[in-house]
Amino acid sequence: ALMWSRYTSQTDQRLETDVTLVAREAEPWSALCTHIVDQRGRIDVEAGDFAGRGTPHPLYRATFILAKAHGATDWFNGLPLSQTHGSAYGLHSHHIFPQSLLYKNGLDQQDYTHRQLVNEIANRAYLTAESNLGLSNQEPAEYLPDVEAKFPGTLAKQFIPMDPQLWRMDRYRDFLEARRGLIANKLNEFMQSLVVEPETLRHKPVEELIALGESFTLEFKSSLQFDMVHGKQNTALRISVLKTIAAFLNSEGGTLLIGVEDHRTVCGIEPDLHLLGNSRDKFEQLISSLIVEHLGGGIVPYCRFRFEEVKGQTVYVVDVDPSAEPVFTGTERGSLFHVRVGNTTRALDMAEALRYIESRGMGA
Repeated sequence: ALMWSRYTSQTDQRLETDVTLVAREAEPWSALCTHIVDQRGRIDVEAGDFAGRGTPHPLYRATFILAKAHGATDWFNGLPLSQTHGSAYGLHSHHIFPQSLLYKNGLDQQDYTHRQLVNEIANRAYLTAESNLGLSNQEPAEYLPDVEAKFPGTLAKQFIPMDPQLWRMDRYRDFLEARRGLIANKLNEFMQSLVVEPETLRHKPVEELIALGESFTLEFKSSLQFDMVHGKQNTALRISVLKTIAAFLNSEGGTLLIGVEDHRTVCGIEPDLHLLGNSRDKFEQLISSLIVEHLGGGIVPYCRFRFEEVKGQTVYVVDVDPSAEPVFTGTERGSLFHVRVGNTTRALDMAEALRYIESRGMGA
């Protein structure tokens, strides 16, 4: 979230989606990573992500956290950067290749792209205020060997390329390229190390899902086609299930529980099964055929189905992935476009649907 500014826009919706995903999945982090990858293409950091990025970019803060996690120390007094040492030792961001020297060696201060190169994250190290303020405009080739000699290993803790040839002023661009790669690799290793326990369960227990209550990504339906009020089959109820599936497809995905009432009471799908000769196979075939008929033949792969036993009752679970293409629901009123709004499903009019589809890049 920090590195990719995940919550800088659509904050409430994205946060609710992610929190619900973590809460309802038995493998929450894998599911969340997959969800983010589906949205932005990857979660791994690449060297090119640092090109031209300065201190305002989220990767700068991530690099600082990484350096502290690797036990980074001040290059001139050996103090650990993870500890506070008073105002005189507050942390400063130090240009490894001094700005003034870079501008004297071929880079133009009036050129925006050159200023980006000078102020890149890859040209920054973290020092205490005392060290940074006392450091004169020395070339890295002059002062880095002394730093390494006095505190062996301290340069590596801040991901400095250890080839002395890269510390020369005429090799600045090569230095940036090498350090970008080092930071990216270490950041990916660090993120992977945070996953300390293997995830073994496939699904979040349905009882826990029910306890969460309905949300942006979780919906309850008492039945597929059995009318609980009148005690008989009512095929008109089917469309409600299909609208929910379509809304999940057009939003951030979600889970539909059939056999659970709105107030979290498990009623089971036994009445639905009875209408189909108590055949689970026929129930699943009916669900699949309804999806194909009303939502389209390409939708079924986005859905995963399973039966679960809860308190002696059968609950049917439909896990839905978000669709890259807009999905319209075929109804008696024509084709409708449904999305999730909070914990409800809403049909958008055509103008709203077009704006929504465009804003999400669906079908692009």
